[in-house]
Amino acid sequence: MTFRTDTIIYDTQKIANYQADSRFDYNSQLNIAEYTWFEMVSRWFNRLINSIFSGRFEEKYTTPVMIILFLIVLLAVLLFLYKKRPELFMRSKKTRPLAYDIEEENIHGIDFKKEISAALDSGNYRLAIRLIYLHTLRILSDNKLIDWQIHKTPTEYLYEINNKDLKPPFRKLTNHFLQIRYGNYNASIELYETMLDIREQIKGIIEGGGNER
Repeated sequence: MTFRTDTIIYDTQKIANYQADSRFDYNSQLNIAEYTWFEMVSRWFNRLINSIFSGRFEEKYTTPVMIILFLIVLLAVLLFLYKKRPELFMRSKKTRPLAYDIEEENIHGIDFKKEISAALDSGNYRLAIRLIYLHTLRILSDNKLIDWQIHKTPTEYLYEINNKDLKPPFRKLTNHFLQIRYGNYNASIELYETMLDIREQIKGIIEGGGNER
């Protein structure tokens, strides 16, 4: 009995050449492509646009439309944050902090007339402005227009006011207060007088019957 000799020859040089040739790199075709979230959304949007319009519209307008939609969403988020936390958009002035925090102040234990007069006599307009704001909270609380709590924020009180006549002046008063507290704004006698006028306007609305929540 005779045995056939194995004629298969393993040419290492040819194998090395095939491995170096990208045309024969079949494994790369099995790898799943990794996309960023923007690329995935863009691909989904492309398919959606393509199903509605022609391919030519997709090629020309997909990227501009995606950019516009992104800007709209970003603007909506920023607007939401501004309404909820306006102090986040104001520059902090650490070199001139207020004398004390509003969260630690009990508005029912302050003689506002006496304290405001003392603040004005000493030229401490920051404190005078703060006291005007606290006094306004006291007026609103006494008339059951807000539910005053020691740890609430100014923005929370603003959203408790539902009366259409009271809301605009109280919003102005709150914005002035937040600008002085968090922003790079100087307290002045002019701003104090502006806030004093707003407080009197709020009192007038309440006394005139505009104290419905």
